[in-house]
Amino acid sequence: MINIMLVDDEVLALDYLKNMVDWEKHGYHIVGCVNSGKKALELYGKAAPEIVISDIRMPVMDGLELTRRLKEKNKDVVVILLSAYKDFEYAKKGIQYGVSNYLLKHELSEEIMLEELARVREQLKKAHRDQKIYQKYFMNQLIYNQNSGDSVEKESLGSRLFLMLIHKRNPAARGEFLDVEWNAKEQEILEQVLETGLEQIVSYVADVQITANNWMVLYRIDNIASKYTINRLIERKTAQIIDKLEGMPDCRFNIIYSYEITPEEISVTFRKMSRQIRYVVFWRVNRGCPVWEIPREEQKMVWGEEIRFLRDSVYEKNGNPREVVGTLFESLCYEERLEACRSLMPLLNNLIREICKTENIHEKQENQKLYTMEEIVHYYEDCFTWLHEKVMETEEMGCSRPVADMIRYIRKNYRQELSLEILGEEFQMNGVYLGQMFKKETGITFLKYLTNVRIEEAKRLLREENCTVSETAERVGYRTSQYFSQIFTRTVGMKPQEYKKWKERD
Repeated sequence: MINIMLVDDEVLALDYLKNMVDWEKHGYHIVGCVNSGKKALELYGKAAPEIVISDIRMPVMDGLELTRRLKEKNKDVVVILLSAYKDFEYAKKGIQYGVSNYLLKHELSEEIMLEELARVREQLKKAHRDQKIYQKYFMNQLIYNQNSGDSVEKESLGSRLFLMLIHKRNPAARGEFLDVEWNAKEQEILEQVLETGLEQIVSYVADVQITANNWMVLYRIDNIASKYTINRLIERKTAQIIDKLEGMPDCRFNIIYSYEITPEEISVTFRKMSRQIRYVVFWRVNRGCPVWEIPREEQKMVWGEEIRFLRDSVYEKNGNPREVVGTLFESLCYEERLEACRSLMPLLNNLIREICKTENIHEKQENQKLYTMEEIVHYYEDCFTWLHEKVMETEEMGCSRPVADMIRYIRKNYRQELSLEILGEEFQMNGVYLGQMFKKETGITFLKYLTNVRIEEAKRLLREENCTVSETAERVGYRTSQYFSQIFTRTVGMKPQEYKKWKERD
């Protein structure tokens, strides 16, 4: 919507203008209708419309003087004056004030008005694009402390400013942080709310998107006010942006804001914000906070002993890996030790993969997005608790240690050629005796158990990885696909090809 203000000292003329066009239908919003130049200036200070349509002949303050005063406030405001034939020569003097156009009252119609507004809309779009290009350049000069910026423009900033850094959070998935960016709708909402001032004290200056998910904004403090008042307005502006963004689906973000700073402090404040925003994973989602000092440099962590302890807790019958994981993260989260957390997560991922491979456990394919350290900690607690339960399944079967070791060995090495003789050599026991012990404790023969393990994995490969029959046979330890098909059919009750098609239909 483009905001428009209507000005005419005649009530009937003002009412005619208001009802001439279905403004909202065509993308325009009337912010106010006033009957004097003085009231128009007051309303402009509050509503700041992009377009002002005013009668040229008004008592006390005519349309030309109103134009001059408006242009002093904002050189980019578009003013359209309405004049009669007898005013036209007089109206030409308005050229020096920057009047956009004149429309003759007696010829005025909806069609003419919409045609003029369409021209102005394109003019505003071009001016906005040009302004944004310059603002981005100007902001980069300020935040990176480059001396080639426009010194005149810098002087016009004033001495009282504040900065905001608006950050869209990077979620973690499977232990790694993902790249994100502001989408088109979010950018549109941001641009609208960022450029809105507050109580004629806080004024938008410029913004720049420094990365795909980080947005810097600079504001000016225009009026003399107490430090307390300024701080409350900065916090209110932050809350205003948060309120708008919270209405966007799947948008998780944080805002860092400074309190009052000088132009000379812009660059150092930006550097603090850039360092601080890296710690956002420890913060509550969709919240703002003031900038603080850069966190001290962390000492590098060596996790060897802790990882060994966690691995042992997975394999111990009374182990509690959930508690171990919670303890690992507890102090790191409390002290917001980002680098330590970033170094720990890959080690935990590697340990999960290692245990799954060793124990022939099919790793969970969980891809939920995790936005906070609390969610990340819960993720690892659940992963290692699940691993502990899987590893302990053999113990819960009531097996002796030799049989439990056999089961674990079979699960790890089922792809290779296996026999009781090979297991006997591995465990330095008589193969026949091992076979008898295995059947007594599990209720099935070693060969039957090996076949079950292989067929279960074959079913998964056919179902989830779309493997061919020959690929599946090779990956589960059968030398020929023909022999594999015979065993599969006898065990499952259908051929591998039939099973694959059946699961595809499901």
